[in-house]
This record gives sequence, structure tokens and C-alpha cells, in this order.
Amino acid sequence: MIDRDEIAGSNGRRNMWVIVSGFGILIAAVAVAGYLAAHEAHGGGAIGADGILTLCAFATIIIGLAFAIWRNVRKMQTSNEGLTRREKLNRNIVWGLGLAGGAIGLLLAFYDTRIVTSDAGALPIFTDSPMPPVIALMLIFFWIVIMPIIAWFWHKRAIDEQEASAYRDGGYYAAYAFMIGAPTWWILWRGGFVPEPDGVAIFMLFALIWTAVWFWKKYR
Repeated sequence: MIDRDEIAGSNGRRNMWVIVSGFGILIAAVAVAGYLAAHEAHGGGAIGADGILTLCAFATIIIGLAFAIWRNVRKMQTSNEGLTRREKLNRNIVWGLGLAGGAIGLLLAFYDTRIVTSDAGALPIFTDSPMPPVIALMLIFFWIVIMPIIAWFWHKRAIDEQEASAYRDGGYYAAYAFMIGAPTWWILWRGGFVPEPDGVAIFMLFALIWTAVWFWKKYR
């Protein structure tokens, strides 16, 4: 018989698959937007066979990831009776942040003004192109006001001691990776061995390491 802890663990993994699949859909949608923008910038017109195959491939990826989300959500719904109020709150906050992150990513992608210039080949959301001041202020407000409130609520109401410990361990590993990796990259750049340090890439690696360690500590 499956006990409550096993149900919670399974749902935690399903939560992560939902988030990963949602991020994959976001990346695929941004890639499609970038492809279409590049096509328009080069004269537009009919999309050739290669373009149709490319768009069909991205559509297939999006449909597959959407199916994965639907399937995992259905499985979580059938086991909700095994979750406590705290665990359900944890799940809902994770989903909410995932949706908010996806919306912000799409907003940045569709308002990028240099998709096909000097940053060609990069995903629009990871470029340093200008954005409307109103959107910039909205994002800053979300990041420095809303996010700290959510973080405080998350740590006080939505997680238990085991997950808090997993977060701390993730933070330790990510901090050491940053303290060792960032100066190393900077020195190698000064020596002419690697490209100039990229702040967005460093931030993403920091967040990825923290998340990976947290996930391993929580669900292994």
C-alpha cells in the first residue's frame, strides 16, 4: 500500500515534470516567434518546405509537452486526497510561479526589438535588447516586491523541515559554484581564453545548480 509520503514524493516529481514541460513549451514558442520574425525581416513571403518542416517539428514538441503536462496533472488530481494542506499549498505556489515565469518569458520574447540583429541566434529572452519602460518597471516591481513576499510565505507556510534543508543545501552548492566559477570565467576572459562573462548566463547557472541540488536532496 502506498503511504502519504510516497504519494507526496510522486506528486513532487510530477510537479517538476509539469514545470520542465512548461519551460520547454515556452522555449519552443519563443523559437517559433524568433523564426517567424527572422523570416519577416528577410522579406517575408511564402514559407518554403524547410520552414514548414521546422514549424511542424516545433508544433510536435509543443503538443508532446502539453500532453505530458496534462497526463501528470491528471495523475496528481487522482492522488490529491493523500496530500496535506501544506503540500497542496506548496504545489499551488510552484504552479503559480511556473505560470508567472512563462508569462514573463513570453512578454520579454514578443517585445524584443533586436531578434535578428547583433543577437541573432540567441533566444530573445536572454538578450540585452531594449524593452518598453513600462514593462521594465512592471518586471522590477514583480522581482523586488512580489517575489520576496512569495518567498517569505513559501518558507513560513508551504514547506517542511526536510524541504527547507534541501533548499539550504542547494544554496550552499550554488554559492560555492558562483564564488569559484564567476571569478574563473572573468580571469579566463582577461587572458583571452573565453568570451566576456555573461551576467544572464551566470544567473541561470546559479539558479540551475540550486534547483538541481534541491531536487536531488528532496526526492532522492
